[in-house]
Amino acid sequence: MEIRNGRREDRPAIERIARASFDRVYAFFAIRGAHRARLLLIAEDDGSVAGFLEGMLFDGDPPIGYVYFVAVDPSIRERGIGRSLVGKALEHFHERRATRVFAAVPRDNESSMGLFGSLAFQEVPRGALWRWYRGRSLGVWMRMMIAPHEALLMRTFTDPSPASAQASPGPSS
Repeated sequence: MEIRNGRREDRPAIERIARASFDRVYAFFAIRGAHRARLLLIAEDDGSVAGFLEGMLFDGDPPIGYVYFVAVDPSIRERGIGRSLVGKALEHFHERRATRVFAAVPRDNESSMGLFGSLAFQEVPRGALWRWYRGRSLGVWMRMMIAPHEALLMRTFTDPSPASAQASPGPSS
């Protein structure tokens, strides 16, 4: 399996996998998001697209990483493809000096919650963005578009544990 940057010709496979992986609303946003993703990774297995990851890096000091969609072809799940995609995204964000990477996952999506948890992501209160990034967090928050039923997960590279953010959440917790 190879992880590579997405290309225009990957769009039909992304649409197929998104429709097979998500409900209609999430599939719509995943397909739309692939056109604008600053980070679009493709897992290719035996010459065909096996999965994709969409993410973005928010500029600033430090940059902020965000993974907003990960999907794997349902016929070949449980082979570590999602883990490989997220791992490659983490490398990408770390190389660009991000100290934290966020993901939003529906709380009832046990597979995704397990995947991110196994990669040292922890659930943090939504107010953590405000605590860590103050005014800059508003623009980040608006671009993330986290739904009420989603958990905000965070992985840190160099910052202290998010436990300190849980003690004093900001205005949107």
